[in-house]
Amino acid sequence: MTTFLLFVGTILFLVGIHEGGHFLAAKGLGIAVEEFALGFGPPVWARQRGETRYSVRIFPLGGFVRLAGESEAATEVPFERTYYGQPAWKRFVLSLCGPLANVVLAVAVAVGAILGFGLPRPQVAGLVPGKPAAEVLQVGDVILAVGGRPAWATDDVGARIRALAPQPVPFRIERGGEEMEVTITPTFSPADGRYLVGAYFLPQIVLAEIEALSPDAPLARAGFAPGDRIVSACGEPVSSFYDLYAIWEDGCRETVVDRAGDRLDLPLPDSVDDLLEGTSFRTLAPRYERPAPAEGVVLAFRQIADAMVGFVATIRGLITRSIPAGEAVAGPVGIAALLGEGMRAGPVVLLLLVALISLNLALFNLIPFPALDGARTVFALYEMVTRRKVSPRVEMVVHAVGFAILFGLLILITFQDLRRLFG
Repeated sequence: MTTFLLFVGTILFLVGIHEGGHFLAAKGLGIAVEEFALGFGPPVWARQRGETRYSVRIFPLGGFVRLAGESEAATEVPFERTYYGQPAWKRFVLSLCGPLANVVLAVAVAVGAILGFGLPRPQVAGLVPGKPAAEVLQVGDVILAVGGRPAWATDDVGARIRALAPQPVPFRIERGGEEMEVTITPTFSPADGRYLVGAYFLPQIVLAEIEALSPDAPLARAGFAPGDRIVSACGEPVSSFYDLYAIWEDGCRETVVDRAGDRLDLPLPDSVDDLLEGTSFRTLAPRYERPAPAEGVVLAFRQIADAMVGFVATIRGLITRSIPAGEAVAGPVGIAALLGEGMRAGPVVLLLLVALISLNLALFNLIPFPALDGARTVFALYEMVTRRKVSPRVEMVVHAVGFAILFGLLILITFQDLRRLFG
């Protein structure tokens, strides 16, 4: 129930901001607004104030601002105050203000989350035996800087290392409350086709200790039990799950387990799915720090920019079919599940997720597909460039068809989310 209320509240808030951008722009441009609505379907609350009707509707999956003259319904508003009575530049600006409001909100939420709660520092979550990092780093080391640049969990530490390779890479770390400088020289991995130091850098450390185990899990059938701590594998010491995984990838299937002080020899499964299925390993909480205000703002803008690049890459992948639609698209059920996970992960993750959803709402609406803001900007641009106006009736029909298609896709995506969630 909590996840459902969080989802409804988030969607209504983000849609309200989006439609509020259109609403304020319309008022500022002198266009009559007949209704400002949150949700679709029959109204559960409505109030008339001046020329505008404000309503909340039963299905909280969207919203709209109905402008005078935008539909074929009769209106008493003078033509010069209707939507189609406006010059193209005004309709262009009006169409952009909804997405712009969501982008501004995304930046504000990201900045507030980072400055208010901080970000996790990357930590050494695991080491690959025989690799350069294993000689210098220890599991649990906190990475403060890489190559002279501050390191945060939102950064790709591996990408920073590869950018400096093959030269030695300076690290500033914290170990046991003390800061120190170390240097690691990456080595080229033919199997991966890139330079690596042989360490897993993550915001939290997953221990090689079983916290929960389903009775029918493969590890349970192999003799493991909740509370078991894997201390070594094939003679190599194990400090974290990623240590164990790195040794497992090399073909090791023999472990020594500590169970309440007793040592047991237990085998690992051959499949990575069997290694993880029905098993939960104990996880240490991330370490959060607040960056300096200027750095926090830069980090927030970097998050937004990376999300924009990711959105464009996803759209390109969907068009070229290099990314399956089922993996890239989430509907209401999928978004609700993500928000639930974000809530359990903590306020920073939840707020950054809300910022990401707001940004995606803006970018999605800018796609030039009928019924979306992007299509309305295209119609306005066409008129501005050609000096020829598309018939309002034609534009209305185009948007109506687009809305029907989008509604159908929403239903299909929702069924897909349910199938993915419940198997």
